[in-house]
Amino acid sequence: MGFLRGFSIAMGASTILLVLSFLNNKLIYVYLDKSDNGVYIIFLRFSMFISLVFGEWFRLSNINIAGGDKSTIPALSANNLWYSASMGTVLAIAALALSQFTGSTFGGISWKYIWVALLVGVIVIFRESFQSLLMVSQKMLSYGITFVLWGSVVLAMNIIFLLVFNAKLDFVVAAWFMGILAGALFAYFSVVSYNGFHWKPSWQVFSMSGAIGVRAWLAVVGMFLMLNIHAFILGPLSGNNSDGLVMVAVFSVCFRFFQLLQRVSNVSGTILFSHVVREDKNAGYEMTRRVTRNIILFSVIFSFGGMIAGKGIIRLISNSTYLMAYVPMLIMLPGIIAMNTGSVINGMYWGHGYPYKVILAPFVITIAGIALDAVLIPRIGVSGATLTFTLMNVAWFAYITLLFKADSGYSLSEILIPRREDIVLVSSRIKKLF
Repeated sequence: MGFLRGFSIAMGASTILLVLSFLNNKLIYVYLDKSDNGVYIIFLRFSMFISLVFGEWFRLSNINIAGGDKSTIPALSANNLWYSASMGTVLAIAALALSQFTGSTFGGISWKYIWVALLVGVIVIFRESFQSLLMVSQKMLSYGITFVLWGSVVLAMNIIFLLVFNAKLDFVVAAWFMGILAGALFAYFSVVSYNGFHWKPSWQVFSMSGAIGVRAWLAVVGMFLMLNIHAFILGPLSGNNSDGLVMVAVFSVCFRFFQLLQRVSNVSGTILFSHVVREDKNAGYEMTRRVTRNIILFSVIFSFGGMIAGKGIIRLISNSTYLMAYVPMLIMLPGIIAMNTGSVINGMYWGHGYPYKVILAPFVITIAGIALDAVLIPRIGVSGATLTFTLMNVAWFAYITLLFKADSGYSLSEILIPRREDIVLVSSRIKKLF
């Protein structure tokens, strides 16, 4: 399956998930108060942190290994099953030990949410590991359905819990868990239907995963910290736990707008990654250059739309009580453009072995960002966090673009300025597919 066809299917699923997520988030912003919404955001970030730190390296190594040799898929499938179970056990023991020293809360939220976040994180590891095998097998329809099923179950449960029974935070967390579990089971049984059921793990293949995984782990953790550090330190830097949760909730509106615009670049980068691992460097450079030019065009156009319709978008995403997020969101727009475009180039480097010159840069930028947050957040609140977000992402984008320029031999205009032929090609292919 070619890049554009795979992109179209994945983008279609992502668009449906976007609509489902919008409706789901709207319900949550309306029915939860700002403090509960702040707790929910931290819960989501924590569960994502677990899945990224302990599972993303495994997912990415699956793509690298199976992309080079599809005969490894049965062994990878069995390894996915056992790795998820083992990681769940290890994390549960570690959390149980930690809970003995921290009292009833950890990181500002109750331990009951930490336990569910751990469980959700492990299930996400399980789901994404099997989704990676669907992608590299070019089973893009099943890959897309996994996302749609996850979003549909979460929305259906929240409609029942919030609209029908007027339930609160505990049930919203339960709805998220059920959606993640439904998607994970679908991904697993889809892989089983294509490749058969496999129990026996392969240490040889797992060793291959480990060799690739060290760099993949550094890459994933660095990017996660660079993007999410603000949500974790807003509360502590605010000096007041209640005010801090409110600031996290306001920041989450800006961040959801970022995620909205990031979907196209995420899908492009993911599909590009699965293609790059099967191609030589020169072909990867050429495809990356074309995708990058189109993503920057998309990001600029939609960011401009965000400037004009920002307050309406905030009401749409949340409600009128969050209009204070408008100025922070405007400050965030240049950083959104930088991140969306840089992510495509970053995905190409990930597909070519995670060079240290790429994967260590986000750690350096995160350290600088924490220092900036410490200065700006106490003075200008959420706007300080979004200003730091923009400065960090622009610096990272400049670095990775100049790196790509040096490695590929293309000029900056060839990398960043969209050409008419790119737009015509993509438009014609999409029209043909539909």
